[in-house]
Amino acid sequence: MNKPAIDYFNDRADELARQYNALDRAKVHADLLSMLPEGQALKVLDIGAGSGADAAMFADRGHTVLACEPAEALRKNGEETFKNKNIKWSSDVLPEMSAASDAAAPFDVITSVGVLQYVPEENRASSLSKMFSMAARGGFLEVQYPTPASREHQFTIKHNEIEKAVEAFNQAAAPNDGIDIVMDKLVPDFSGRKALDGSDLSFRTVILKRRP
Repeated sequence: MNKPAIDYFNDRADELARQYNALDRAKVHADLLSMLPEGQALKVLDIGAGSGADAAMFADRGHTVLACEPAEALRKNGEETFKNKNIKWSSDVLPEMSAASDAAAPFDVITSVGVLQYVPEENRASSLSKMFSMAARGGFLEVQYPTPASREHQFTIKHNEIEKAVEAFNQAAAPNDGIDIVMDKLVPDFSGRKALDGSDLSFRTVILKRRP
């Protein structure tokens, strides 16, 4: 994530936290949740955890969560709002994710909602590859981003960027390893916002699975 974007989130931490916390997070992640095994405690990585609402939703379901949020004010808001022993916080940012990859990977679930559009184009392929590499065998990855851009400091994501990253990862992977796209769809923005250009805003939701 670029510094202007981090500054944007720090300056608006309380306002953005209210927006994020007001949404039904189970609805935001409904497709992913429907694919996860029931009755099993999973290890979750929440990249761009924001206010912690998603991390709290997973933690309340019995999962352990590493919530990574580089904007300090937003991260502190989440730490104060959601006091759950199953959530650990980090300032990790794509594409490095050093703490997550060094100490905690692999993860059964990796989720990245509203993050990729803040990553400069030259870092997006490596960011996706980093996420893929941190997924456990048989683990799920969820990537959601707005299209077109909806806020300041966002980049417009080309529709085939995730597909290209998957292809590159699979070409370099060991035999019987790799990533598969199991769902790819557009959904209207739940909060009814418009894109920066005034058009209707949608979120692209891509769910991927690392081969077992």
